[in-house]
This record gives sequence, structure tokens and C-alpha cells, in this order.
Amino acid sequence: MMRRALLTLALALFLAACGDRVEVAPIVTPDVAPPTTLSQEPVATTEPIPRAELQPAFGGLSTATLPANTTLVGMTVGGTVVYETRTSAEPMVTIPHTTILGTVTVLEVVAGPSDGWARVRLPVRPNGSEGWVRADDLMLYVVDSRVEIDLSDRTLTYYESGEEVLTTTVAIGSRRNPTPVGEFIVTDKVTLADPGSPWGPQAIGISARSETIMEYNGGDGIIGVHGTNRPGSIGNAASLGCVRVSNDVITTLHEMVPIGTPVKISA
Repeated sequence: MMRRALLTLALALFLAACGDRVEVAPIVTPDVAPPTTLSQEPVATTEPIPRAELQPAFGGLSTATLPANTTLVGMTVGGTVVYETRTSAEPMVTIPHTTILGTVTVLEVVAGPSDGWARVRLPVRPNGSEGWVRADDLMLYVVDSRVEIDLSDRTLTYYESGEEVLTTTVAIGSRRNPTPVGEFIVTDKVTLADPGSPWGPQAIGISARSETIMEYNGGDGIIGVHGTNRPGSIGNAASLGCVRVSNDVITTLHEMVPIGTPVKISA
């Protein structure tokens, strides 16, 4: 009972960061959500991390040997100490073993592992932070998916093995609280108890943090991709920084997108 209450609180904090106050930019609001194109049938992800493919960092996987259109991801095996350089005497931060939603923390490996170290992209402020971790603190796996969000076109596109699978129109952050740009990864996938909630039936958390909202109802401004009970906001700059999609799209993405998938948000 206590664990369920804590997870409910954590989910509330995550969703609070997405916000529901609409600040619409001067653009025509559609009466219904714009059409979405899906080029292949979605494949359900029954396990967010392919545990059968997990390898210790000394198992041979490396960014230097990755196939095209793939990303190396490290699942933490405990609290992970991060150093600014491989020779730093003091750590810069310790990454918890789990996210606030209880998901095992994953980190994108951007270099290595080599000589016992891996350079990783961090789910902390400021966005884009990187650091070095000991290779034996990670279990590695490879994802062949990626998400690209174009804020100018207000579109989200999902790829697998370099092939476009899905593209859809999205709502983005307002002028006051814009969606941050940069390179991130999927950190969480959650299902809402009420599919008619302001966040729709599902939400996908990513490692981005709002650059204008440092704290919101106890959360730290986590950015996510989620559904909405206001489909007319799709196509507008209408959120506190999160990316809104139609409810059928978030359900499809929730099924297809593995945890650890890279997410590139560009202006």
C-alpha cells in the first residue's frame, strides 16, 4: 500500500511538471487533432529493457563498434557515481538507481566503454550535461529506435532501424515556457488510471528538464511526451514545456518505444 502511494505521488509530480495551463501562441487551433501517418503496425514492447540482451560493460559492446542507426544504453546497477573526467578525485553527482517513478535509471553512452570508463549523457540540469562513470556500474544494451521532435514544424517522428514508422503533429511549450532543445533519452513509460486525464491514457518521460520551471509542485520540471484531453491544442504552443500528442498516438508510442530510446528535440 505504501509503495503504491509513493508511486502515485511520484507520478503526480512528473505530470505536474508537464502542466495543464494552456498558453496558446497565435496560430489557428484545429477543431480536431491533425492526422497521423503510421507506416507499419506497432509492435508491443512487453519489457521496456531487453534483459536477455543485457551485457556487462566489459562484454564487448562499445560506441566504436555500433551498427548504423543504433544507440548504446547503460542500465545502472545501483547508485551511479559520475565524474567530470576520468582522473577527477571527487564525483560531480551520484545518479540514483531508479527514477522518481521507480524505473531503473538508464544512461546514453556517448563514448566507450574503454579502459574501464564510459562517457554518458546525464538526466540532470543543465540539459546536455555529460560525465564519466565506471564501466562496471552499467549493464549495456542496444536500441535501434529514435524519436525526433521538430519544434518549428511541430511534428514528432519515430524511427526504427533508420526507417520512419510514425509521424504526427504535436503541441509544444508556450513562448513563456518553451520545450527545451537538445539530445535526450526515454526514461519512463507510465499508464494513467484515468485515460480522460489532461495527460491522456499514457505518458513517456524523457531526460529533459524545463529551462524555465525549476520546481513545480515538488517535481523538478521533467519534460515528457503525453496525450491530452484537449485535442484542439495539438499543433499549438500550448503547454508548460511537455510535448502533447493525440491519445491514440501516445498509446501507440507507449507500446513501441523502448526505454533508452534517444530523443532529439530541434528548433
